[in-house]
Amino acid sequence: MITSFRRLSKTWFAGIIVGLLIIGLAVVGMFDPMRFDFSSYVIKAGDREVSQQQYRQIIDNLNERNAQMTGQRFTMAELVEAGQHIQILESLAGEESLFAWAWKVGIRPARDLVAAQLRQQQAFFDPVTGQFSEEAMGRALSETGMTPAIFEDTLRHQIAAEHYVAGAAAGLRMPRVYGAIAAAYAGETRNGRWILLSPSDIRDVPNPTDAQLTTLLNELAEQVREPEFRTVTMVRFTPALAAANIQISDQAIQDRFNFQRESLGTPETRSFVTLTAPNAEAAQTIARRLRAGEDPAAVARSLNIEPVNYAGQPRSAVPDARVAQAAFGLAQGAVSDPVQGELGLVVIKVTAIAAGREATLAEHRQEIENALRLEQARVRVTEMVEQFVALREGGTGLREAATQVGGVVATLPPFTEEGMLPNGQPMGAPEVLYQTAFDTAEGSDSDVVDAGQDEYFAIHVDEVRESRMPTINELRPQLVQFWRGREIGRRLQERGNALAERVRGGEDIAAVARAEGLTLTTRTGVGRGDGEGETASLPADLVGGLFGQAPGQVFSGPADREGRFVVGVVDRATAPAAVLAGRQAEGIRPQMTGQAFQAEYVPAMQAAARTAVRTEVFPDRARAALGVPAEETPAGE
Repeated sequence: MITSFRRLSKTWFAGIIVGLLIIGLAVVGMFDPMRFDFSSYVIKAGDREVSQQQYRQIIDNLNERNAQMTGQRFTMAELVEAGQHIQILESLAGEESLFAWAWKVGIRPARDLVAAQLRQQQAFFDPVTGQFSEEAMGRALSETGMTPAIFEDTLRHQIAAEHYVAGAAAGLRMPRVYGAIAAAYAGETRNGRWILLSPSDIRDVPNPTDAQLTTLLNELAEQVREPEFRTVTMVRFTPALAAANIQISDQAIQDRFNFQRESLGTPETRSFVTLTAPNAEAAQTIARRLRAGEDPAAVARSLNIEPVNYAGQPRSAVPDARVAQAAFGLAQGAVSDPVQGELGLVVIKVTAIAAGREATLAEHRQEIENALRLEQARVRVTEMVEQFVALREGGTGLREAATQVGGVVATLPPFTEEGMLPNGQPMGAPEVLYQTAFDTAEGSDSDVVDAGQDEYFAIHVDEVRESRMPTINELRPQLVQFWRGREIGRRLQERGNALAERVRGGEDIAAVARAEGLTLTTRTGVGRGDGEGETASLPADLVGGLFGQAPGQVFSGPADREGRFVVGVVDRATAPAAVLAGRQAEGIRPQMTGQAFQAEYVPAMQAAARTAVRTEVFPDRARAALGVPAEETPAGE
């Protein structure tokens, strides 16, 4: 998504704006007449509409990000069954409503503000030359289904909404009493005494019988069942293998260098400032004052205009061609006459010039040779695959055909449908390999499969090892250990509960500890943070129990992940010192303000905007966009 304004990026409401507009620029996509009805939309907010195609694009983008983070993809049916499609639809409706309302009431971003935001998008710059590239911009936008027109339109509406949200957030202050309550809560300390039971306190636990192990094995069947494994022989065709015997001539390298010479060199860069004037008279005034030596920022402030600074930019990175031509035609320190740019009359002052450097063949020879070799290798891979297919259709065996055309043959270790090896480690092959292996019958060959990045493969399924349940004897050590651990935990809890009942019945916890031969721990001044983070001095659950009861009350329960059990008494609760609490309260208020704004005010603004622009949502169309049939209506309704 487009980043928030730089001047807001370090404030608490910057996060709110990002949360508010999180879906905004994902709502894009080109019309596909073979897939959706362009006239139907899932959301209509004022004069803004979100089509089925755009809605589907959002879901696909979310699915892709989820796959990148977790390695898993959800199906559209799973999304709909969980109701997530409605949550996304409603969030999007609130956002689009705010966009439409802000525009309707006349909030308009200046053109140079939109242009400045465009210049901040690093994805629009060529990664090799560092220059602004329309091709790079189109490619970056197309990856999320955007077009430049949709991108700029959404950006304008987003900036308008950001202004409104930032203005509303800037004046919000939570009452001091809220900070005081939070500070009192955070600064409170407790005194307590407790007994910490450990699994080692439970003795004489017998080993389980075979009947008990059989019951346990049946209980854990889904966890211990061995999955199906498959062993395959794979034939690979890759550009790296095909490139080994390819020779590149000096003439081919020279020709490619001549073609790329300009883009391989370092372009001249310039630092300059532009001031856009409202009219010709103001433009002449700006030029005169800059030539007289006045600071551009001071001139801009006096005329209530926003200067735009370009720091070390090549000519191709300046979006306005007329401004670029003028800026790169001036000497260092010179001021231009007023230039008619795309956004109005512009006056330019050049502050620094860095000369470019022409590329040489010597410094780029190796990369050009590698690129040419890879290009030819890709062609060679296609030829190898075609020859391999022809040989297979003629009756040649998979291994022999692969050897004849130069493919690599390897037998892979057994793996599951998820790509896991017998030792539980991932094999690390492309997912399409696992899918192909489990779609091919034992003893059969697959077709040639495109693995991406100009790589292809085919497999022969050598062996299928069916899923099976291990026997008790195969898992006896693990089953015994698991059973004993669970039995110890059960007995530990029973003993802890019995001790807690004695204390609740009136016995002093110190006397109970002595009678049972257990250690009693006494602590004063325990804070809530003593059970949090890497520096925690006490188990978090123990601290939670200490703060979960009133003074004089008993607390008990699991203490930590090590299996310990705590029985304790709260002796005293102490409020924080007034001076410290006051300082802490003032420090907490901004955070509480941001949380309240995000939780209460933003939804309220969106709801009001939805009413004002008469937003409509169409859940059935949203389901259709995802390819999920509409819900059946019960008979009689």
